[in-house]
Amino acid sequence: MATSLDKYKEKIRLLETSYSGINNNFRFFLKKVMKYSDSSIILNDNFDILDHEVEMIESFIESSKNKIPIEYIVKEAEFYGRNFYVDNRVLIPRNETELLIDILINSHLKKDLKVIDLGTGSGCIAITIALEIPESEVLGVDKYLDAIDVAIKNKHLHKVSNFHVKESDWLSDINECNFDVVISNPPYIGSTDKHLKDLIHEPKNALIAKDSGLLDFKKISVQAYQKLKIGGILMFEHGFNQANEVKKIMELSNFHQIENFKDYQYHPRITIGKKLA
Repeated sequence: MATSLDKYKEKIRLLETSYSGINNNFRFFLKKVMKYSDSSIILNDNFDILDHEVEMIESFIESSKNKIPIEYIVKEAEFYGRNFYVDNRVLIPRNETELLIDILINSHLKKDLKVIDLGTGSGCIAITIALEIPESEVLGVDKYLDAIDVAIKNKHLHKVSNFHVKESDWLSDINECNFDVVISNPPYIGSTDKHLKDLIHEPKNALIAKDSGLLDFKKISVQAYQKLKIGGILMFEHGFNQANEVKKIMELSNFHQIENFKDYQYHPRITIGKKLA
């Protein structure tokens, strides 16, 4: 028996009360994955859909019921006005992370920057820097080969030539020195943090850090000081309640002129410091 799109739209509408946002996500799914036009979705929905399309829609519904993020379902997330490939091997880019890019662009540093992005994941930070500052050379590193695969996929997707990827546990396997910028959005959630219950589908190795979420800030700060040139800067994204602790960690590693920046919800989110000697 043939099935119409209208039937599924009604089914999704009824599910909205139990699964908030599924209606908007369904429209996004129809456009991105099934390549339906707006007119097909909104104006002309009383048509029969093919068997393989039924399977795709049923899969979407099941994934949505299991609270799989729409970005993983459609294999795409937006960051700084560009679309990046994502799957459950990497974190989904967040809007607040875009602040790292804004701060760097407005930092009045030279344009031919040598930048390293630690824990690059999907590569969204590093690739965005490479595209927004085309004179720069950007290296993205990650200790997980699965993440590196995704970053390489995005490198090809965006046809970016001044971005490269390397496997490394933070800076431990990086021989180059004299970086102008070390930038990182490392794992910063403690293992008992209540917010983890809302992040069950994202990779835990990109979320959780020991020492109440602070361990990787300590490791990176020590290593970054050795790899930065004099006048170079270290940039961290961190939890909204970690600004003071991150500042102290950076001070212990001899960083100076430490500044904190608030995100769009006025939470302290980004901390940067400079190597002066």
